[in-house]
Amino acid sequence: MNKVKKQYVAAPIFFLVMLLDSHLTRTLSAWSDGANVWKTHLLLLILMFCVPKFSKRYMITTAIILGSIFDLYYIGVLGIYAVSFPLAVWGMYLLFNLLYQNIFTMFFGWIILITGYELAAAGIQIIFQISVINPIFFATNFLGPTLLVNILFFFIIYYIVKVLFRWE
Repeated sequence: MNKVKKQYVAAPIFFLVMLLDSHLTRTLSAWSDGANVWKTHLLLLILMFCVPKFSKRYMITTAIILGSIFDLYYIGVLGIYAVSFPLAVWGMYLLFNLLYQNIFTMFFGWIILITGYELAAAGIQIIFQISVINPIFFATNFLGPTLLVNILFFFIIYYIVKVLFRWE
């Protein structure tokens, strides 16, 4: 399959992963009775693995479109994820160009990416006074569980993607 066909196939897959991602987030949060927020980032994880395979322009454009859809459907305010997704993808390209790609650098890059992504989204919400965020709740009940569940998904999906893309 050539590169253009892969792009046409990848976009609907990204959209379906975004839907799965949001359903997993809601399910995990419901299981914890609202005490913790377990936010999964499967879409960002898949985007991170696709960075070496697709052009920067395609990935950032796709991130803007998916972020806008996410904003309009789940948040109701356009701009938070329409800005955060492309920034995250741009950060992925920076890390990909700077670091040698193995499981350790990808793992630590993933932790940095998730932390930066959540801080950027929270920062946008604070700047535009969309919400008030308690820093202690954010760190302990949101960022901690979010990192934990995404680290687990990283190791599960890493080996699946490694076989699919035949890396290393």
